[in-house]
Amino acid sequence: MTQNDSRAQEQVPVLIVGAGGAGLSLSLLLLQQGIRPLLIERRDAISVYPRARNLNFRTLEVLRGLGLETEVREAGARISQVITKETLASEQEQIFDPTSLMERVDTLSPDPFGWHCPQSRLEPVLLEASRKRGGDVRYHTELVSFAQDDSGVTATLQNRATGRFSVVRSDYLIAADGAHSRIRETLGIASQGMGVLPEHFIFVYFRAPWQELIAGREADGFVIKNADVQGIFLLAKDDLGMFMITYRPALGEAMQDFTAEHCKDLVQKALGTPEMPVEIVDIAPWQPAESVATHFQQGRVFLVGDAAHTMPAYKGLGVNTAIQSAQNLGWKLAAVLRREAPPALLETYQQERHPVGCLAARQSLTGPGAAWLAEGIKSELLPVEKELPLFYPIVGYRYRSQAILAEDAVPPVPEEIMLLEREELTGLPGTRVPHLWLERQGQRISTLDLLDGHFIFLTGAGGAAWCEAAKTVAQAQGIALSAYRLGPDADLLDEENAGPTKLGISSTGAMLVRPDGFVAWRSSTMSMNPVHQLEQVLSHILCRPPALRESNMRQI
Repeated sequence: MTQNDSRAQEQVPVLIVGAGGAGLSLSLLLLQQGIRPLLIERRDAISVYPRARNLNFRTLEVLRGLGLETEVREAGARISQVITKETLASEQEQIFDPTSLMERVDTLSPDPFGWHCPQSRLEPVLLEASRKRGGDVRYHTELVSFAQDDSGVTATLQNRATGRFSVVRSDYLIAADGAHSRIRETLGIASQGMGVLPEHFIFVYFRAPWQELIAGREADGFVIKNADVQGIFLLAKDDLGMFMITYRPALGEAMQDFTAEHCKDLVQKALGTPEMPVEIVDIAPWQPAESVATHFQQGRVFLVGDAAHTMPAYKGLGVNTAIQSAQNLGWKLAAVLRREAPPALLETYQQERHPVGCLAARQSLTGPGAAWLAEGIKSELLPVEKELPLFYPIVGYRYRSQAILAEDAVPPVPEEIMLLEREELTGLPGTRVPHLWLERQGQRISTLDLLDGHFIFLTGAGGAAWCEAAKTVAQAQGIALSAYRLGPDADLLDEENAGPTKLGISSTGAMLVRPDGFVAWRSSTMSMNPVHQLEQVLSHILCRPPALRESNMRQI
């Protein structure tokens, strides 16, 4: 397909392929920035299966910034526990609470312990919000082919319901089309990691009147281990359940052995109620994988979500890492499309998120979800001595790219993650802005509640000149930026006077926070010429060439 295709072309700034958690989130993040993408999905509807079950606090912060905290909480429940039993009906059990993996988490975020909101519940929330905000989301629509050139991407789409073809021209194409991404394969982008793991599951979807066995625990996962069967129960909706059965080809077991009748027998033995009627709805094989694409960008095409980084569900990092990557990419795409930044800014997506994707995937090779694995398989994944606290893959890393002005002279090392020395956030450039309780107009808010898709500028009580300079520079350069002063009789009241310690700025210091919530720059003192310094800071972070750093990018 070429730019000269005879069929009429629809013009959009961004074409997103795949309406899972990553694609829907990116659509909303772009809409927040004033960019209206086209999102297509080959499925005919939202998945009803309970995958990607728990959202960690960092993902809840992203959704909070999109104004969706209430909707997500109403759609979900407390974070899932892992309950090990001989059968679901048996009384004896062992309970693992995943919140025990996070110490002092209440100091890190206003949404400290995460939330149970699986794909089947999260996607409807994101879809409804996207459409209400003017988003264009089309199901039954498949990407047939695409070709990119120096000015954009031409894609051929097909409506799977009508068979009709159409052509879309976009500035950028986003591959959010899952672990088996056709876009990634078409581009010939290689992957690294363990690949498919040496474990095999059968997903058995069934209907049964089993709700009384899990009453009050509908959000939990139930690991079943007995002489007849080993697997895990998850609730989908109402009486629809999923039972993940482990099987071992090395012992002669094969997929074809798991007929509907055999699966029904196994589900009943796992339930511990052989008299309970069970209807098998679907049976599907699955193997988890640990794989990260070597490149998240090729020209005008970007990989996000499972297309970029696929990982086992043992630590629940998959959809969380995907949504956080979408947030990183979203504001950068918008800045380039609005001509506030050159395309060089988009190169920092690879520099910042690829090391994080590798870290999350590697750390996902162990965790509470691995409780049902055979010991031989567990030992092949990640040695215990290499497992990090959950803090690190969620928020315990530091970006190093041109979109960050570091305070030290530590040079970035390609593809190497820089981890924080301690499990705390102190306002260091390249890290997520610390959570700090503040008071604004009599209302208690977090520093993270200030994030609404724009740059945020924070100063101490003596930083009035900084705030004025920030407003002047933002207006001159056409950049959305909100400036706040912390202190008595200031914009924000620091309830515990914790700002100097948590943010690392003095009374006359200042901090610039990017739209994705990461600290871009920090100064401990007042500048002699704050307007000039902020012009230089913003130009550096937006990756403008030196010759253009004194110019408004809208003039390019």
